Amino acid sequence: FCEHMLFLGTKPYPDEASFESFLAGNGGFSNAFTESEDTVYYFDMTADDNSKVGEGLKRFGSFFTSPLFTEAATNRELNAIESENSKNLQSDIFRLYQIEKSRANNDHPYSKFYTGNKQTLLEDTKKYKLDLRGELVKFWSTYYSADQMTFALVGPQSIPVMKQMIKDAFESIPTNPDRPNVTPEQAWAGKVVPFTSTANASKILGFKNIVEVVPVADLRQLQLTWPITFDSVEDKEAQYLIKPSVYLGHLIGHEGPNSLLSYLKKEGYANGLGSSTDDDLSDFYNFEIMVQLTTKGLDNVNKVVEAIYSYIQMLRDEPIPRYVCEECVQLSELDWRFLTKGGETTYAQSLVKAMRQYPEPLYIAGSRRLALREAADGGLIDSNKPRKGFTSEEQWKDTLAVTDKFVEKLTVDKALVTVISKSFEGKLKKKEKWYGTNYDVKPIPPTLMNQWTNCKPAANFGMGYPRPNVFIPEENGLVVKKPVRNNDEQKQLTLEERMKPISPPKLIRDDGEDGKWTVYFKQDDRFGKPKSYAIFQLLTKGTYSSPQKAVLAQLYQISANDRLREYAYDASLADLSYDIQVLPRGLRLTFGGYSDKLLDFATYVSRKLSKEVTTLLPDSEEEFERYRDEIVRALKGFDFQQPYAHAIYYSGLLFQPKGFTYTNSELRKAIQNVSPSDLEAYVKNIWSSGKGEALLQGNLDENDAMEFVNVIDRTLNFKSISKEEIPPHVEALPLPKLSAESSPLKMSIAEPNPSNKNSASQVSIQCLETTAEAHVLVDVINTIVSERFYEDLRTKQQLGYIVSCGVKAVSSTRNLSFIVQSSVAPPAKLTAEIFKFIGNARKNFFENLTDADIEGFKKSLLLKRTEPDKKIATEASRNWGEISSGKLQFDRREKEAQALLSVSKEDVIEYWDKYVLGSGSVEGRRVLISEVVPKSGAASSKTPSNSYVKTTSIGDLSLELGIDDIDFYREH
Repeated sequence: FCEHMLFLGTKPYPDEASFESFLAGNGGFSNAFTESEDTVYYFDMTADDNSKVGEGLKRFGSFFTSPLFTEAATNRELNAIESENSKNLQSDIFRLYQIEKSRANNDHPYSKFYTGNKQTLLEDTKKYKLDLRGELVKFWSTYYSADQMTFALVGPQSIPVMKQMIKDAFESIPTNPDRPNVTPEQAWAGKVVPFTSTANASKILGFKNIVEVVPVADLRQLQLTWPITFDSVEDKEAQYLIKPSVYLGHLIGHEGPNSLLSYLKKEGYANGLGSSTDDDLSDFYNFEIMVQLTTKGLDNVNKVVEAIYSYIQMLRDEPIPRYVCEECVQLSELDWRFLTKGGETTYAQSLVKAMRQYPEPLYIAGSRRLALREAADGGLIDSNKPRKGFTSEEQWKDTLAVTDKFVEKLTVDKALVTVISKSFEGKLKKKEKWYGTNYDVKPIPPTLMNQWTNCKPAANFGMGYPRPNVFIPEENGLVVKKPVRNNDEQKQLTLEERMKPISPPKLIRDDGEDGKWTVYFKQDDRFGKPKSYAIFQLLTKGTYSSPQKAVLAQLYQISANDRLREYAYDASLADLSYDIQVLPRGLRLTFGGYSDKLLDFATYVSRKLSKEVTTLLPDSEEEFERYRDEIVRALKGFDFQQPYAHAIYYSGLLFQPKGFTYTNSELRKAIQNVSPSDLEAYVKNIWSSGKGEALLQGNLDENDAMEFVNVIDRTLNFKSISKEEIPPHVEALPLPKLSAESSPLKMSIAEPNPSNKNSASQVSIQCLETTAEAHVLVDVINTIVSERFYEDLRTKQQLGYIVSCGVKAVSSTRNLSFIVQSSVAPPAKLTAEIFKFIGNARKNFFENLTDADIEGFKKSLLLKRTEPDKKIATEASRNWGEISSGKLQFDRREKEAQALLSVSKEDVIEYWDKYVLGSGSVEGRRVLISEVVPKSGAASSKTPSNSYVKTTSIGDLSLELGIDDIDFYREH
């Protein structure tokens, strides 16, 4: 609640929308999130004007010196909290998390309700005669103290300049005199155990019990969680510096031969497995193993648990090989050596967290490297120079000792066991307080506890340590072929420098319209990393021409990925990746990673996917059903997405021709009617013929690129097709053009999840113009109205937690979309308020804009559009988009930036009038309303029909559509 309130006005800047308006005019955004022990606030903005950056920091800093907490905003924001909670009620992530928290010790703060709602904030404060605003101010003044805060600023300015900006903006943040050097966690850390087996100590029994849970979506999971408490300050330090959980997560979660997952899959018990840490708190963190169960695995869940404990027992009984841990160190050091900072916002967030966990020399390296101290009694590593393993025998022994101690904590009696399945529905009678999740608690019988404790040796299950990773690149394979000067990496570029065209890929093979290949190539000249990307597309008809072929394509991809997993897993650890996609226009293979072994890896995968494809198909009916089950449950999971996602999905279908996308219901029917023989027949011919397109980009020269293409060509060995046989590019279907006075086309959707009480409305306005000028104008308009739309419908009217405006590209066209999800208003009300906002925007916003305002919006967009890529993958992806679309406008960003320079206020208003209001020189606009109606609750209304089309004549087509009318609409 406090997090929300700080955005709603401060003493120097009392206007509730002041900060967001400032950021909107300077190419920025802001947000915040609250975790168990921390709240993180962040914003970003364009950095070319130091005075503006300084102002942004001062506005931000006032959150922490002088927030207003006005009565009006306090009362109003309660509705936003309630709307957010309502959105989360049908989210399995929140539901399962609260089940876990309810198993914690009632005396530990981890056991509390995670997010709060109107009951806790309003009704309960009244019940206990508490002043809500007074409690809010008390909370802020107690905890928002300078000595409990960390701050990070990432920008192109010099360090002295940034220091002065920070001093000017944050120097006046107070330190609470009543809490000198007292952190909140001192009230419980080391004093209250987070979890206990004591009866009645928790809302839901923890250790030595299995909790069965009914999920919202069709999940089937086993989760084992060990709360890892810190025994001492020294133990906590060792956990952060050595990171034993990384080594154990690597081993338990391994997917190669002899792994735990390999055994579970052979038995038909699991589709996937993961191991990681979660909830990193002051006194403990959770180590988790999550198994994606099959129906057979659910029936044999005790055997699955036994196999897990057998693997853990192996970790105790058999020394972990040094090469396993050294590979983890070597791979983390490769990442460190070729580190790309990525987005400034994410980078800054990582730094403020690291400042809590690590000593100052490790603020940057701490979260990114392993083995951070030289020995148990030694100092920190003192070099940024990448290592190939442990620097000494003492460092290895230190790592092994801390890791062995960690393993000893993974015991049967200290695990939280949770089994999640939709098959429990109607069988579990207990209900969790905050989300209404049905669950039950079953004590683990002593005989079963004993069986798991004295489990069979891992060797009995064919499990062992992973073999050495052959995909880790050799040193001579890490040479950058074309060295790049990075002197300008931290330089603050001028707009002219940003708009300088980037060298495009060049055509290095063109076999003609009826020929076999068209190949583009670009040697990296900007990033200086020893990595490359190779994308191959086979354009061919028939791979996706019906719902049946679409689900067969999914089965092929799932089966192939599953069969390749043991081979490709080590490669993925060494940052080599592949991706196989079956698309409406054919098949696409993407490879990426360190150049050293990329070609060998790509050759093997390509051969298996094409020439030896039958080796990647299911061996048995049981295995086929396992893959089918994955797809069936994923398709059912669609029903439990948020209502706004349903509005976006169904409206999106109306913009694309039939044959490019299929409805969820079509795919559900199709998946039930395919067989192993259908799959075998499907895959035999999909690689037989087509037109090849390729892009090779990165740390390779033209000869390397040509060799790469020739090898893949020989491997795939397809026949060329004529240009008439090449599938066409997708073109957006135009919405009907109607006068502003006419009712727009409307899609009415009954919310498929009966328990979700939220409504949603999306209004999409289509612009068919494909020029750079049209594209930048809709972006300018979106920048102008987004914050105002949010302020009106979310902040002032409190219609819902999800309120947004955005631009979506559909082929070469653009849609401007407004969307709202609400738990308090039916969709018709939301739609009416969206159109009211649109109808008033010209008078309220656009006519009042000054030339300076327009220049500000243009400048922020220009700086965003011309932001230099930080990763070669980003540039390669953009280049591939131009190739696969057939547009080949590799300088699109620069052309649109040039178009932005000439945009005027008159252009913006003319565009708004013409396309959004439909009142320009050419009357009419193309608008689609998508409304989702819940079955019950304050936001419900009359349940929509699945079909409103009563005739097959398009002339009589109703302007209202149901979900069963989509194909009729698209055909006509």
